[in-house]
Amino acid sequence: MKEAVEGRAIDYVWHFTRLENLEGILTHGLLGRPRIAALGIPSSFNDEYRFDGHDDAICCSLGDPNYKMFYSLRQTNPGTEWVVLVLHASVLWEKECAFCASNAASNPVTCIPLVQRKGVAAFNLMFQEIPGKPPRNELGISDSCPTDPQAEVLVFGNIETKYIAGVITQSKQTEAALKERYPGFEFLYHRALFSARKDYEHWK
Repeated sequence: MKEAVEGRAIDYVWHFTRLENLEGILTHGLLGRPRIAALGIPSSFNDEYRFDGHDDAICCSLGDPNYKMFYSLRQTNPGTEWVVLVLHASVLWEKECAFCASNAASNPVTCIPLVQRKGVAAFNLMFQEIPGKPPRNELGISDSCPTDPQAEVLVFGNIETKYIAGVITQSKQTEAALKERYPGFEFLYHRALFSARKDYEHWK
């Protein structure tokens, strides 16, 4: 798996969350919902139910954050500020992961047994051509980007703070405030990660 990930020049994995969850994450790491409940950590979830059926897993993205879901959540929660966690790619081979070539809660993905979504073969499926869509070279996406922008990685278990390479903020003000509050972590305002992927017109 390490060889497959490095072969695609994947350096980071992305996970977006509400700013209000950041303190708990930087203290305890990223946890599945049962663990969050067991520890009594205050947390706001993006949806009431996990329709992918795996509330013990953490949803992550490769290449870019899942902009379609991210944009929808920002539109329906206009008063909420968000951050994007930048995770070291080593989570992909050091943690138990399931690789989903499209949205993890979609019927075409949930009908595939979980065991078949693990391993190098499942990882490689995220980068295959999709019938009815332009080829990857026409989409202009890099080798590190899954073909479907809603492709997801489910990471099971905890993602400890050592895997957090940095945090991307929505504003320079938030970047400055977080740098002062959490000197042990890296923060950066980077507007592009809050935008659509370059080939968005093909995925409307």
